[in-house]
Amino acid sequence: MYLLAHAAALIECPRDVVFDYAANLENFAEWFPGVMHIAAADSLPFDAVGKQYRETVAVPLRGQRRVLLRVVEATAPSRIVTEGALPAILPRMEIELRDAGSGKCEIEWRMFSRITGGFRRWTLLPVARRLMTKRAQAALRRLRHRLEARG
Repeated sequence: MYLLAHAAALIECPRDVVFDYAANLENFAEWFPGVMHIAAADSLPFDAVGKQYRETVAVPLRGQRRVLLRVVEATAPSRIVTEGALPAILPRMEIELRDAGSGKCEIEWRMFSRITGGFRRWTLLPVARRLMTKRAQAALRRLRHRLEARG
């Protein structure tokens, strides 16, 4: 896999509260730039392996794209992993949470491409890396602000 982006933040909020908000991807468009809309595609709980979402994302120079996401790993309140069916990059998102003492937690967000070789790896993925790194940093600032403002 190819690492597209990585960001981390300390949030003054208990880990289970952060997990319940951030891992429920129906909230994702509220805090992650470039995500236009996301909705559950089934009735499974948000942290169930196999849960599916339909996501609409902004793609530079290409408009909007719809992507089917699937939860492939979930361990509440510590980790959730999704994989998307966007052919250009085959995204894999990982969110990990760790207690940081006294009602705080550390969140680590990573995006990978599951593309293993070929022309895209050397042309498209470096561009995607720059874009996703900026979005990830902004996303964690938004997430921290949103959760800390809730009290």
